[in-house]
Amino acid sequence: MNKRISIIIVSILLVVAMCTLFACSDVTNNIVNQGTNVDDTSNIPSSSNTGSSESAVTDDSITAQETTEEFEITTEDGTYSLDGSIYTITSAGTYLLSGYLNGEIIVDAGDDDKVVLELNGVTIEYDQDAPIKILNADNVDISAKKNTENVIKDTRANKTVDTDYLGEGAIYAKTDLDLKGKGTLVIIANYNNGIHTTKDLEIKNLSLKVTAYNNAIKGNDSITIESGNIVAISTNGDGIKTENTDANKNGVVRGDITITGTASVTIYAAGDGIQAAHNFTMSEDDDGNSPYVTIYTGSYSGYTASSATTDSYKGVKVENILLISGGTIDIKSYDDGLHANYGTTFEAGGTGLGTITITGGSVNMTVYSPTTQTAGGKMGPGGRPGGWGNQQTVSGADAIHADYILNITGGIITIDSSYEGLEANVINIAGGNTTVLALDDGVNAKAGPTTPQINITGGYLDVTVSNNGDTDGIDSNGTYTQSGGIVITRGPNSTMSAAMDTDGNATITGGTLIILGSLGERGITKGSEVSTYNLSLHSSGNHTITIDGTEYSFKNSYSYSKTLVYSSVSVSA
Repeated sequence: MNKRISIIIVSILLVVAMCTLFACSDVTNNIVNQGTNVDDTSNIPSSSNTGSSESAVTDDSITAQETTEEFEITTEDGTYSLDGSIYTITSAGTYLLSGYLNGEIIVDAGDDDKVVLELNGVTIEYDQDAPIKILNADNVDISAKKNTENVIKDTRANKTVDTDYLGEGAIYAKTDLDLKGKGTLVIIANYNNGIHTTKDLEIKNLSLKVTAYNNAIKGNDSITIESGNIVAISTNGDGIKTENTDANKNGVVRGDITITGTASVTIYAAGDGIQAAHNFTMSEDDDGNSPYVTIYTGSYSGYTASSATTDSYKGVKVENILLISGGTIDIKSYDDGLHANYGTTFEAGGTGLGTITITGGSVNMTVYSPTTQTAGGKMGPGGRPGGWGNQQTVSGADAIHADYILNITGGIITIDSSYEGLEANVINIAGGNTTVLALDDGVNAKAGPTTPQINITGGYLDVTVSNNGDTDGIDSNGTYTQSGGIVITRGPNSTMSAAMDTDGNATITGGTLIILGSLGERGITKGSEVSTYNLSLHSSGNHTITIDGTEYSFKNSYSYSKTLVYSSVSVSA
């Protein structure tokens, strides 16, 4: 029985309606209101228009009830002191916190001490420093006990200058920090960051919602999220971020972000959704559990301040390697969806590889690319096209951009809109199922560390670009080589703008290549095992084709001038 794979290609043009200025207001010093129920959307800027046909998104999935009970701290094995409303923990032990505290918890224990803070229905707010400030210990666990609702509120005025003595977040640690438990924790950070540790941060099991003026979750050395339900909101900064790139005691470069297991992570960021100073990895755990990550950046987030001045608002950005091997990631970004920089110098030595590798999982992206600005323009929140306020100018946003190498060996990649779909210096596709909708080039091999090249050895690739303008379905500033896989590429009906355009040789020795529209000036060199087929697949509408006994369906949004089919296996329609 034939296997039927249906790949439905919708219209490429993203309808963009920039009908009003953003209704979001600046973040003020009063980011939270007193109340009995904390759902940290009050006094957070929100947009009534995202700059696209979709509305900005907000979240009400996690809330926590504030308590008015008298504050109490109990311990059977630790010691602490009290000065006014400031509790200072001075030794290892487990400390149970409950009730309402207008004050601060400080941890200043021994170098080898492990401190556990158990949140048992506690509300802590403070307007002078970090409500929870961890100065010294070997490791600190903060655990929200099962079936409890806990709130941490940093009500200081927005940060304007750097200081050496104030905590940088509502929960601030100079130690390794573990956040866990089967309860709920809501953090509201008016001053700067939500959660910030200068060391390693691990999160598991917790129902956690963080709303921050700057970065929602920051672990300078590393961040690992294994499980739990996490919502990270930044009104002016990044969602999840690392900073350091020196080496740990094992010689491994710091700065990684890892999301795995049963973690469910939703990010709303004015800037980058995830910014890793070194690597980002998303994978299944050893038991086969898969994470789910959803990211909204720029004005796709209903929390982004209209005054936000970030200069990057990518979905995931790394300075070295970005690896997705499992799970699902959905991105709606006003800048590149996935992005890897090349050549960044690390504190530990060496430079960034600028590589993205997708071996499994599901990647779904909507990248803002207004039809009226295909040559670039202001891409972030702040106003109308041509007058975008405070954010940088970018020359179009790519769905997946690697400064050096992009490897696709598995997974399902769906790009609903982008300026350019896949862009890298070297693009290697050996597997997976990839669908690209782009306004400019669908797949582009650009200048970089080596000769630009596109190498197809397997997988399924279906590309649609705008039918008008200087656009190419596949564009290599070097070579195109195909020895396997199935490629369907579409392009305008001219030799300068084409379904396939290369500066170097374009060669097929195996697999199936279907060109709908014009072939570039260099043409195609085919191997001895490759035949040409006289088929008609270039009209608009639905088409079915059988390749080596397997039936495939696809839809053309436009009509094209002709069909060219090259294949080393049997093809019929």
